[in-house]
Order: sequence, then structure tokens, then C-alpha cells
Amino acid sequence: MVAAATTVAFGMNAQDASVETQAIGVVIDAHALVDVVDDEIVFDFSNDDPAEAGGAFVLGANKQSSTFLNYSLMLSNAGLADGSISVRIANMNEGMSLSLLADGNQPAGLPANQYGTLGNVTPAFDATAGAVPVKLTATDQVLIENIGTSYTGNGSGNGYELTYLVSIEDYALLDADNGSQDMGTVTYTIAE
Repeated sequence: MVAAATTVAFGMNAQDASVETQAIGVVIDAHALVDVVDDEIVFDFSNDDPAEAGGAFVLGANKQSSTFLNYSLMLSNAGLADGSISVRIANMNEGMSLSLLADGNQPAGLPANQYGTLGNVTPAFDATAGAVPVKLTATDQVLIENIGTSYTGNGSGNGYELTYLVSIEDYALLDADNGSQDMGTVTYTIAE
């Protein structure tokens, strides 16, 4: 009797019809990750000393260096393409400055349906538009804007190519490091 009553009770709750619906949930966490391919770039000017008395210390050919910036962004604001990456510098060698340009040709060629809405290099930093290298400061400057949910790919050759250029700003403030190196920090921040 108990078994028959249980079967009748379950039979009443599970009713089949010609159309059935099922709820499907999807959970995706928002994320914002940024990475520079080379964790450290060293500008070594130890071979650029003047050869004659009275000659100036002049930065050699290695005053320029390139690397790549990669990112992954999953927006949390209904997909508005308002993400950005900003850049700033701290503790640059006294008497020197570091300037930056970015090339967005590689990400611009990626299909949006696979990589998402990749951002644009801001006009001031855009190497492809003939921009002059922008001097980095302690204040954040927007480097890439209009980023939607997207990713650039990982590693060298993927993402935005960054070109750094070191220059002498105040010769009187320069000092020798005697084989060690002064360490500054360039900080990239991704945000939506």
C-alpha cells in the first residue's frame, strides 16, 4: 500500500507534455589581467663613455627597447567597451626620462568574434599614426582605451608592441652606478 501511494504521489508531480522547458544558468566571473612580456628591461650604457677628454656621455644604440603588452578583460557592465589601460613610472634615474609608444596593428588584425572587442591605442601613444614618444610621468596616462570583453593572446608577438626610449633630460643630475643599476618601475593598470 505504501509503495502504491508513493508511486501515485510521484506520478502526479512529474507530468510530461508535448513541450518541455529547462532553465540553463551560466556563471562567468569578471576579470581584468594585464602582463608585460619582459618583467625587466635593462638599458646598459656602460660602453657609451666618451673616448676623449671633454667629450659628453651620449646614449648609444641600446637607448631603445621593445616588448609586448598582453591582457584579458571580462567586463561586468553589460559589455560596454569602456575598459582602459593606463601607464605611469616611478623612480626613473635622475637626469633621464623614459618615453613610450605603442603599436596596435597586431590586435587590430584579430577577428572580433574570436578575440572580442580589443581596444585602441590612444592617439598620443599611437606609433602607427606617427606620434612622438610620450614621456612617462608619475601620473597615470591612458595608453589603450575602448576595450570590451576581449583577450590579446599571450607572450611575445601577441598584443600591443611597446617601444621604450630613454633620453637625457638633465645632464647635471646624472650619476654613475659603478656596475650596479638603478631600478625604476613602469606600472600598467587595467580597469573598466
